[in-house]
Amino acid sequence: MRLRGHHIAPIMLVLALAWAPRVQGQAVQRLINFQQPSRSVAMDLTPFLIEKNKQPKVALFKSNQTQRYITSDTLMVGDAVYYWELLLLGLRVPFRIIDERDINGGIDKDFDVIIMPATEALSSRQKRRIRSYVNQGGGLIASGRYGFFDEEGNTDDGTFFEDVFGAEYVTEVRGQPYGFLQSLDGNTALTSGVPMGFHLNIAAQQPLSVARIKDDEEAGKSVGRFITYAPSHQNDFKALTTVVFNDYGKGRAVWMRFNPQDVSREKDQQENYQRLVVNALGQLVRTTSISFAPWPQARPAAFSVAALAAAGFDPLTYMDGLENMLNILETHQIPGSFFLASSEVHHFQDLMVRMNQLGEIGLTAENDYVLYDQPMEVQRDRILTARQQLGVQEIHGVYPPAGFFDGNTIRAMEDIGGDYLLLGGQPSLAPGVIDWWDRVDYRERLEIEDLMPPEDEAMPLFIPGQEGVPSEAMTAAEVKALPDPLSIIPISEGFAATFRESYEIVRKARGYYVLPYYPETYASRSLQAADFESTLVRAKQEGAWIVTSSEAITWWRNRDQIRPVIAALGKDEMHLDLVNDSETPIRDLVLEIRGDRDQYKDLRIAGGEGTVVWVEETETTMVYLPEMDMGVNRVTLTW
Repeated sequence: MRLRGHHIAPIMLVLALAWAPRVQGQAVQRLINFQQPSRSVAMDLTPFLIEKNKQPKVALFKSNQTQRYITSDTLMVGDAVYYWELLLLGLRVPFRIIDERDINGGIDKDFDVIIMPATEALSSRQKRRIRSYVNQGGGLIASGRYGFFDEEGNTDDGTFFEDVFGAEYVTEVRGQPYGFLQSLDGNTALTSGVPMGFHLNIAAQQPLSVARIKDDEEAGKSVGRFITYAPSHQNDFKALTTVVFNDYGKGRAVWMRFNPQDVSREKDQQENYQRLVVNALGQLVRTTSISFAPWPQARPAAFSVAALAAAGFDPLTYMDGLENMLNILETHQIPGSFFLASSEVHHFQDLMVRMNQLGEIGLTAENDYVLYDQPMEVQRDRILTARQQLGVQEIHGVYPPAGFFDGNTIRAMEDIGGDYLLLGGQPSLAPGVIDWWDRVDYRERLEIEDLMPPEDEAMPLFIPGQEGVPSEAMTAAEVKALPDPLSIIPISEGFAATFRESYEIVRKARGYYVLPYYPETYASRSLQAADFESTLVRAKQEGAWIVTSSEAITWWRNRDQIRPVIAALGKDEMHLDLVNDSETPIRDLVLEIRGDRDQYKDLRIAGGEGTVVWVEETETTMVYLPEMDMGVNRVTLTW
């Protein structure tokens, strides 16, 4: 049975405002439930609301000194401030624009957060003011070459940046004239709702500068890694980043090398950059946020072995490599997913029996010739031929030969009822979805109805004063009426020299590692075979969730149908509605709850099943839940 997924339009961040219903004996505050663009995160942004006769809690700084004395780009400061204004207005977060006069006169204590984009020039006095502000509990978001110069254009010694952000400012790096990518790890408070390992596409920074996390107790936290477009340059940027999060005194600070206008304007880029910003705002004021661990039982990563077809066919080499792979999997009791050309593999019936016993038989095509640029009917028939030759009863996933595909490949998958494509070169380390109309070949005869994408599902906007919260589950009929987007499973290939190194990168990001193994290329005594086995052993020792590709995507899509709603929040009690909009229950779900320092350290589940674990290092409470049924599951937490 195919799993149904939501197809929600990514929009500029919209907040759903609601008056929470009163709970008997419980003082309940007004909440803002952040629902878009990520369904998997609920956040109380009440601290940013203006109370009666109070000033905005957010200040947006315009650096006149930088604009006047430092940069030759006269638009840099103005554009950065302008895009921040748009973002805050879209969030409905009140703010006030300030400049150097406000900093020199003493930063208003009513500001919970100060945003300082493109602020390259700061005087010694201003740096002391900012350092004191954060140390006493203020929140800071900075971008660009922050504080790199004084007010006269002299270079700073770097101590100010190191103190506030817990990282060393690195300027002697190889320039990247075509821009770069910044990955976003899935194990930080700033990346809730962001696909693990997502690559932000950043315009070229001239001159380029990055950060290296300090190696001491006052070190900040890297929120991902710097990735170059040129693989030969990557070693120069090992352990370097352009996003840093740090606790400084009683306050917190976030730094990004890039300004808002430097992020690609593509839909998924803006969507995830905005998620990053919202999380940053929430974490700076230590507000309550609820999210889901990416994998069952909060495993550190997901792991699948995918046997893939390579070009060419030598029977003896093929049999040797495939048999060795199966031996390794059997020895360590690890399942596999096998995507091999049917005209080749079906000659080895004994090996096919072993593959079926070890995991699952996926599909590619009847041979290793690409599907790309062929009519939809041809691609469909080639996949169906492979299914017939292999004796596969139900189609789940397909690896298109050599990884090449087009809109007709997606159409063919949808026509035959497939669930996912296995693809390389993806912008994240998490499963995603793909729409065929973005890649369709319009030379073919299509009906107008075929060319129209399904209507996007709109999330309701809740108005202050209305009764109730958005906790209603979808009906079975509504779920079945949802569009059925094709999923993508990313192949972890091309970003490290070995399987072991690739796995380490994915595990750090809490992502999904799909090990691409080519049995007809990797001989039994090759370096790749040894690397393959040692990586399996390491993943198993570290507790990675090792499953077939179909098992992984089934769980992920079910998880994606669960949304948290903060129904009520008081001084010592929280009511959560976990709304399961899917057609099946889900097990092993884990909530990650963050608040003000150790606010939820002693959290308990009132009158229900589950286990609570406090993680000191990340100041996160992990709530291990029992099976979540369809519909609304009410969870009451006390502390």
